[in-house]
Amino acid sequence: MIPIRTLNGIDDLQLYKFVASQKITEVMDFIDKQPKGLIKTASTDNNAIIELFTKMLGLLNLKLGNDNGKAVIEGLSQIESLNKVSSKKSSERKDDVKIASKKIKDSHYQIDLSKDIVAQHGKKVFMVSCYARDAYLGRYLIKRNYFFTQDREEFADSAYDEILTKVSALKDRYYNDVIDVSEIFAQIKKTLDGVISEIKMEEDNVATNINR
Repeated sequence: MIPIRTLNGIDDLQLYKFVASQKITEVMDFIDKQPKGLIKTASTDNNAIIELFTKMLGLLNLKLGNDNGKAVIEGLSQIESLNKVSSKKSSERKDDVKIASKKIKDSHYQIDLSKDIVAQHGKKVFMVSCYARDAYLGRYLIKRNYFFTQDREEFADSAYDEILTKVSALKDRYYNDVIDVSEIFAQIKKTLDGVISEIKMEEDNVATNINR
């Protein structure tokens, strides 16, 4: 179900996250449909599956992070046993950082951060999402999704903590007059560019500072 915010509108944040989760689900389906022998061979010297996998990511507007395709394929092909899953305390997380403008002519800003679990065919992927919205324009200008295989939840939490810490520090710098309002989005983008994940999805709509 797509969350409805009002009778006439859709909660765009949840819609963006839904689309991102559907994309990574397609990737998981792709891995699940490959011959098991081919997946196993990918861990040695066969680059065919890796090349095909990389092309599929490109079609979905996804790309590999610093990890190579072989490592990601192996991570996505793992299936956790019920005992192993129940022994873990995997949790979803959610925070939002609101930056209220100090001047009437400037906009308010909201940064939505979340960690979600996407499950498919006995496998799961951790999705860390960060969306930054300019309330003046009423839409999200920076949308990022980072994906981590099920054995790398600690890295997902680390990425989440890194973003939350740096965005919170950015808010403090703005209120303490260390940076100007025009620098907020550039600093957020710089922070998000530095986050490392196995697969990531970037959808930035802002190219230049907005003059009012």
